Amino acid sequence: MATSAVHLTTEEFRQEFLSHPGDFPSLHAGSNPFFALKTANEMEGSDIAELIVAAVNDYGLVPGSKILAHDPYPSSISDKVVREPFAAFFPTRSVSAGGHPLWVDQTVPIHVQPYRRGVDPFDDAEYIDGYGTLIRSRKQAFDRISAVAEVLFAAQQRVFLFMLFIIGRRFRVLRWDRAGVITTPDTDYYEHPHLLCDMLWRIGQLDVDALGFDPSATRIRSGDIDFARMDFAGLKADTDLDYAERRLRESELDVPPVFAYVRTLFRTSLAADWPRFRLQVSDGDRTRSYLVGKPTFLAADVTGRGTRGYVAYDCETGRFVWLKDVWRASCKIAETEGQILRKLNAAGVQRVPTLICEGDVRDQITITADWWQRIHAHSSASPASGPPSPPSSSSAALAGAASPCGGKRKTMADPPDANTTSRHRKRRRREPIASDCPLGQNKHYRIVVQEVCMPLKHFRYGRQLLAVVSDCVVAHHQAETNPETRILHCDISGGNILIYPKIKRDQEGNNPLLIWTGILTDWELAKPVDSQGTASEVIQGDRMGTYPFMSVNLITHMTKPVTVADELESFFHVLVYYAVRNLRSNCTNITSWIDNFFHSYEGPKRMFTCGEKSVTMECTGRLENCSWEGPLLFSSPMDSVFDFFLKSLRAHYKVMAYEAAKAAHRPKTPPPSPPLWLFPDIDIDIDDDDDEYDPEQLAGWKASLTAEPVDEFAPTPEDRDLAETVVDHKYILGRLASALNHSYWKGNDRIPTTKDSEPSSSAMCHCPLVCISLLDVRGSAPAPTLFVLEGSLGIFD
Repeated sequence: MATSAVHLTTEEFRQEFLSHPGDFPSLHAGSNPFFALKTANEMEGSDIAELIVAAVNDYGLVPGSKILAHDPYPSSISDKVVREPFAAFFPTRSVSAGGHPLWVDQTVPIHVQPYRRGVDPFDDAEYIDGYGTLIRSRKQAFDRISAVAEVLFAAQQRVFLFMLFIIGRRFRVLRWDRAGVITTPDTDYYEHPHLLCDMLWRIGQLDVDALGFDPSATRIRSGDIDFARMDFAGLKADTDLDYAERRLRESELDVPPVFAYVRTLFRTSLAADWPRFRLQVSDGDRTRSYLVGKPTFLAADVTGRGTRGYVAYDCETGRFVWLKDVWRASCKIAETEGQILRKLNAAGVQRVPTLICEGDVRDQITITADWWQRIHAHSSASPASGPPSPPSSSSAALAGAASPCGGKRKTMADPPDANTTSRHRKRRRREPIASDCPLGQNKHYRIVVQEVCMPLKHFRYGRQLLAVVSDCVVAHHQAETNPETRILHCDISGGNILIYPKIKRDQEGNNPLLIWTGILTDWELAKPVDSQGTASEVIQGDRMGTYPFMSVNLITHMTKPVTVADELESFFHVLVYYAVRNLRSNCTNITSWIDNFFHSYEGPKRMFTCGEKSVTMECTGRLENCSWEGPLLFSSPMDSVFDFFLKSLRAHYKVMAYEAAKAAHRPKTPPPSPPLWLFPDIDIDIDDDDDEYDPEQLAGWKASLTAEPVDEFAPTPEDRDLAETVVDHKYILGRLASALNHSYWKGNDRIPTTKDSEPSSSAMCHCPLVCISLLDVRGSAPAPTLFVLEGSLGIFD
């Protein structure tokens, strides 16, 4: 079940990851700590676990640690973790006498399951499985162990993770990182107890760094000064500013203000079942410290980027900031997100995050791809003997989660050996990752920005949604056209368009107004405009982005470079998604419509690759209601926005298809005319007979023979004009501004949200709408329109 799993021999695994000058002391003759597990293949998993725990603890097989059962993992983190007894290694010093250990204190998790033939997800052998029952069981087993690894990576600030995996009478030791998993062979611990005893003993000799804990993260425990500091920072303050759009009083403004939702998010992160940490982030030649609790945002799956977003407390300034912890692609040609933001900020690009600091974390890098390549290189060089442990090929469970290495991965010449700082670790030269490697190579990276934003889903009515997205189109336009930046975002999605309350004043610096603006975030996939046309197919083939919002063109043609038209189409898809899901319309089945439009994918270069999305973009140019009940309508100016987008994009696809067809059938050089002497018997002179043929008719025939054939699929001049409107931002920005100034917007066009939505928009669904004239807060721009909604003001610019 693990294509991205790498198999090492027991000796390779021990020497590379569990190296120690000595070995486990030999067992006395006839002594077997696991003698009670002779019939483990007939036992239930809970019985096996109980006997394993007793054997390890009674014989003291892990010096300085005990194996103990612990409380369940938080259900809010991974629904794949089965609610069953859990066991793990715990340092003896962290276990109080008679106390129940906390799951967050474990060092090495243990997963035990009953034996069943072929259920091991790392087993290469093929089994008869006519009904797919075995495949499902193996996938379930893999999902369980990967879910445990996922939880520990999220909570413990891990670089990598060891795991003891037991099925019946056999065991494996696993090493997880963000690229995949490395495994030992499965071994019968009853027949070969010394092997398991030696592995456990070696694990007991490792320090915390060699066990995979991140040395740049310091655990904050109850009683520490930082623990009390975080509790105090999370308390409500009278000076906190409500984030509702309205006219402000000067007395409300603290410098700088703390929005109430920001402090609430920080307070929520101080969960009792989650550890707190002081994280170090590079800032040039120095290091800054931030206090964090539970992530506000947490990406799913153990492999891949592993993004975690925190509302963090800045130890230096005492302010709340946004800290992102991610394992970025280790790519030679790519700038980091922080480097891109630094350029955008220096160039004065508006509506993007404000960088505070950023940097890689101590050269920490995944190594699973290195081992995959090493084994496959050995296999290619020695086909007769083969590697000691060939990689598994029984599943794609992990391969889909990790991006291919390809040209998007990079390595460093002689870096500090990744991921561990064990006193026994040797440094190894890192080779470039092969293009056929199914695993990614990722570097640990942190970035801190000033703005703590709200998700786009918290918009309160249609015009606000359009205004926030329009702000981000402006940011995209400035980044693309500014001569100091000239970049494309390359990942326009709903998750990267955020809401940020902002205080604005008139030209004299008076009349403060609180308005919700759009912020275009997550620039880590951005690419220079000038490099788009020359990017290699290897690099472009590793398409990264958010598929539901990606243009039909890019999904259909995976090697094409990103263009402005693709990005504008992504903005359109974001608008459609949030409008259909949240605004009142004539859609009769929202869930079905969303699935059909955004979640259908047939594969690249297929007809209608993206299902209903492809049909809409390439054929109809119209949003249809479910079951072809007619057009999808919102009865607001949003309809005109969608109509313009669709007409322009449909024309764009028509022109692209026509030009591609012409290029495919046009010969590179016209064939030469054959010499006349090749046809000696043919009389090439045509004797016009005026009596037999009408001269005008003959002239018409000759003209028709030389005329270009009429192509009914050729774009009309109107099509080409419409297609030009998505080549750059000018026309789209004009249309968005025109729609925002329309007088027919409604303040109650959002569908009521559930009671646990935060912030709630249900209060905004049955309120009168009144237009009020305000002072111009931008100087040269037209004055914004202000809507009074149940006594509060919502302002749009």
